[in-house]
Amino acid sequence: MVEASEYYFDILKILFGDYSPYVYLEIILRVIIIMTYTLLIINWIGKRAVGELGSEDILLIIAMGSAVGDAMFYPSIPLSIPILVITLIAIYQKLFVYISIKKESFRQKMHPKVVKFIENGKLLEDNLTKDKIDKNEVYMLLRQSGVKYLSEVEHAYFEKTGKLSVYKFDNPELKDSILPEDMKEIELNKNQ
Repeated sequence: MVEASEYYFDILKILFGDYSPYVYLEIILRVIIIMTYTLLIINWIGKRAVGELGSEDILLIIAMGSAVGDAMFYPSIPLSIPILVITLIAIYQKLFVYISIKKESFRQKMHPKVVKFIENGKLLEDNLTKDKIDKNEVYMLLRQSGVKYLSEVEHAYFEKTGKLSVYKFDNPELKDSILPEDMKEIELNKNQ
């Protein structure tokens, strides 16, 4: 908890504190390392962890929120430090976007690909391993899209956002229910 005695009104201390220039160089290095590492980890975890926002957006929100919150609450932190951190985060984000636009190889590594999970009413189980998702999660996503039968689905794609885009047949033959109470039937039919 911050004590009232920690607050003082010295504009130079509020802005710069008692830090040497080396502290600012260390902060630059820390921001670059942490932003890069966190972005790699978020991408490694996968689409489902990120949700509708991109991994860069999640990282931006978390990093800026932390820097802004600390600046507003802790009087021992001079404002120049969070301002530097926020500026570096923004530069990092802009640079990331610029490189993603200019370098196809970088974009392919850093942005998840769209993967087809269902084709003509059949689950493409080999494609599930690409995004480390199991079939029960796919069935859950299908049910959330209003699908009751696997045979209803002509194509389903796992998008960058972690959502499933579902395209249904116009007049499907209704078989292979994906409702939880009917899942044992699918497993029996598959094993025969």
